Amino acid sequence: MKNRVIATLLSAGMVLGLAACGTASAKTNDGASDTIVTNETTVSESAATAGDAAGSADQGKEDENVSKVLKGSQKAVVVGQDWGPAVTKTILKLDSKVKADSVSAEDFTVVETKESFNWMALAEGSTEDPSKHIEMEAERKVVDAYTCDENGEKSADSEFVAVELEYNPDLGSPFCYDLFKGNNTICNPYKLAVELADGATLSDESGSEVVSVEIDDTLNFDEAVYPQLAKTDITGVFKGEKFELNYASFVPEDDGAKHPLVIWLHGAGEGGNDPRLNTLGNEVTTLFGDEFQRVMGGAFVLAPQCPTFWMQYDEGGNWSDNKGVDSIYLTDLKALIDDYVANNENIDADRIIIGGCSNGGYMTMDMIMNYPDYFAAAYPICEAYMDEGITDDQIKAIKDLPTWFIYSKNDTTVDPTMFEEPTLARLDAIGANVHRSIFEDVQDLSGTYKGQDGNAYQYMGHWSWIYFFNNQCEDNGTNMWQWMSRQHR
Repeated sequence: MKNRVIATLLSAGMVLGLAACGTASAKTNDGASDTIVTNETTVSESAATAGDAAGSADQGKEDENVSKVLKGSQKAVVVGQDWGPAVTKTILKLDSKVKADSVSAEDFTVVETKESFNWMALAEGSTEDPSKHIEMEAERKVVDAYTCDENGEKSADSEFVAVELEYNPDLGSPFCYDLFKGNNTICNPYKLAVELADGATLSDESGSEVVSVEIDDTLNFDEAVYPQLAKTDITGVFKGEKFELNYASFVPEDDGAKHPLVIWLHGAGEGGNDPRLNTLGNEVTTLFGDEFQRVMGGAFVLAPQCPTFWMQYDEGGNWSDNKGVDSIYLTDLKALIDDYVANNENIDADRIIIGGCSNGGYMTMDMIMNYPDYFAAAYPICEAYMDEGITDDQIKAIKDLPTWFIYSKNDTTVDPTMFEEPTLARLDAIGANVHRSIFEDVQDLSGTYKGQDGNAYQYMGHWSWIYFFNNQCEDNGTNMWQWMSRQHR
């Protein structure tokens, strides 16, 4: 309105000024009346043109305010959970700043589309090819939204907007597990369609109304934010005599003292050459976290990644029917550990603790039975080393090594009656130094997630590593993490 008044006054001033010039000219010419008419006509046309231009510019501003659209890209924030990773929020980068007080959760809708194994193709009567992956679509509820910095931390007015999403064990994972291949990969594609909700608007920094956003829906996980891996090196590569092993590692703060080394060996689903798989597939990030590090008094962490499966026992790639024989990766894994210890002088070589789950539990047993004097302690979880393949000499070799077994009785993937139970019985018979945490099932003990029956969410019985990562393993009043912190060769 202010601009329109100014434009009108300016137009009026122009009319008066030009009219005065025209009248002066008329007084010096014989054709005074014609000249005056001509001049008045010229002035009127000029004033109209100026008025139209001002009005047009003002209308253009109004139109811009009404129909502003912001374009942008996005990147995911990925956080490891009990069951694996979840895309917990997406960070939008817009082509203009928006006001912080104009952003809320109700402003956005998000739909996830991602690669998925076709589990329905396994159903009886299905004619679909289960080896072909499909794309699954799901709505992701927005639980919060706010302006932020490039890493998703809240801020004042910004071109970045964080959109936090609901997630649970059945929703939000960027991993695709292939039953036939036996491992995870990062979903390709993985998309988040982010739009403004019906009737929702934002305000840009000039106060203009934003009625729509056009966001590139494809996420690049090489550019994602992984908060739990911020202090972790996931680029390690070791070239052994036969194999190349990728690995992730964590180094505690240098206080001039020696610290233990905790080794984690992943399960079957986390092999390959991308340590994001073996650090996020299980909640290995717990070992880098404040609570575990505090209990351990600071610990180095080494998480090697097997190119295929730790249980592979021949060059033909066979592994799932391993009856209890050495891994083809045995000597190269030991060489990697030796190399890592040699290159980190603050590791206490008398406090090396090795453990892992399932396939990695097998590898834990394989390592300690071949190198029983090297380690300070071991923690095999739902370990898959067939008892019938363990000799009496191997049992005797680990008799004095402090070992903590963890498993669930309802594990149908690695049947305890064929693995842990007979092995523990043999160790008990010779008075071995063993602890155990045996659970009836695996369920969410945090109270966060519920099943359809309203009770605690039930995970697969195989997933007993969840108890370890949540520091919920005890034996006769002894806490497992504290026990680990005291182990010394």
